[in-house]
Amino acid sequence: MRLDCFDGPLDLLLTLIKERELDIVTVRLADVADQYVAYIRLMESLDVEVAAEYLVIASTLVFLKSKALLPPIPEELIEEGDETPEEVEERLRQRLIAYSRYKGAGDELRRRLDDEAGFLYREGGDPTTEIVQHYRLRIDRLSLALAAVLSRAKTEPRTLARDRVSVIEQMAYVARAVRERGAARFSDLCAGYHRHEIIATFLAILELIRRGRIGYRQDEAFADIELTPLTHARPEDVTTSAG
Repeated sequence: MRLDCFDGPLDLLLTLIKERELDIVTVRLADVADQYVAYIRLMESLDVEVAAEYLVIASTLVFLKSKALLPPIPEELIEEGDETPEEVEERLRQRLIAYSRYKGAGDELRRRLDDEAGFLYREGGDPTTEIVQHYRLRIDRLSLALAAVLSRAKTEPRTLARDRVSVIEQMAYVARAVRERGAARFSDLCAGYHRHEIIATFLAILELIRRGRIGYRQDEAFADIELTPLTHARPEDVTTSAG
């Protein structure tokens, strides 16, 4: 069972009446009491203040239903000033009719707003007149116009070339930098590099360390890597071994 979002208790009552295709002017409001109460039982997420408004209408409907099932109260037992069930029902009916009119007017204004949203207004060419030109925007025609313009546009083929960096080349570069500087940091070796160049340089360092060509030091996790030369590594080992 799907529970709609209602604007208030009268909105729920009006919806139930319309669902049963009943006339709001002649319908016995007690006939929808059970359905109204059933909807309220599903409204467990309502605020206390909102729920109280629904309960007032529900209690009124239950009162009307109970009076419809019981025989009428003798007039001599009715205290002066008390409302009769007929008066209670008529008062609720008038509230419902007034709400229905406001709701209908609101729906009409919303429909007009949706229609006007498809127009683009601008002032007329003659500033002395008050004529306003309006153009209806249609998405299908706009898309066709855009497609036509794009089809006539000249194509500009472009080729993106990326410099290839091999791990072997970076091994030679790292070994030479460590030998000439005496020590080098990984961040310094990758200064100005793109992502693929950094990856190739890192793989080159790992391969040099695995082969015992350079030493390394890292004080803590994620810290910069300091590379140092090893005394037994020869300058030609990197290119010779890599080949």
